[in-house]
Amino acid sequence: MEYYELCKLDETIPLKKQNLFASKYPFRLLVVDTSESGKTSMVVHLLLGSKYPKIYPWMSGEKHGHKVPKGGSKNFGERYIPCDNLIVVAQYQDEELWEAVQCFYKFIAMDKQAPWYENVRFKLIVPEELPDISSFKRTGQFTVIVFDDLAGEPLATQLKVILFFRSGRHNGISSIYIAQRFYETYSNIRGNLKYISLHHGCGTLDSIKRILKDTHDDYEPLAKKIYEIIKKHFVVIDI
Repeated sequence: MEYYELCKLDETIPLKKQNLFASKYPFRLLVVDTSESGKTSMVVHLLLGSKYPKIYPWMSGEKHGHKVPKGGSKNFGERYIPCDNLIVVAQYQDEELWEAVQCFYKFIAMDKQAPWYENVRFKLIVPEELPDISSFKRTGQFTVIVFDDLAGEPLATQLKVILFFRSGRHNGISSIYIAQRFYETYSNIRGNLKYISLHHGCGTLDSIKRILKDTHDDYEPLAKKIYEIIKKHFVVIDI
């Protein structure tokens, strides 16, 4: 996975040769770390993929009027999590990262003649606007819904979110929940996860053992390895 500064693409740093973290549809992922730790940035990079830096010069106007290289979309990278619809549910919508995602998805869906064109739709909504899960039935489309830091929302909101983790896969929905603490996430969401992404602020060695105890038999040595790794990196666990 290429990791880059969204507005300083000349400072792109390829930390990974390929994306090892994007999951096959449908998936349920919990991303855990403290505030301002980079957990949201990781999710954003998966959603933008290697395509963002490829088309950014045209999207920003830097190459306005320049001839587009031949060869079709393959020259313009890929989104690591391809989908027909991306919905981000966030209480605070002035987040710069989500603005970048919104601009990107709007741009690639704008011109059907452009080699980077993809027929995608993006929505950035507040929790109160979260649609009923029944509205996604029989659409034949793949939808990704990101729930960004909603652990403090009322129970009524949590109950709506739980449905997406329980049965969203039957309607082509993949769900990502971003939280600051593992156990502040509602238990029925944790119980329906496929993947957990742990970052350096997720807690002590004992807290990691507690997280892994319910999913892995030989959890203690694994917890020690993870604890050492997340001091500098993050770990994605396939439950």
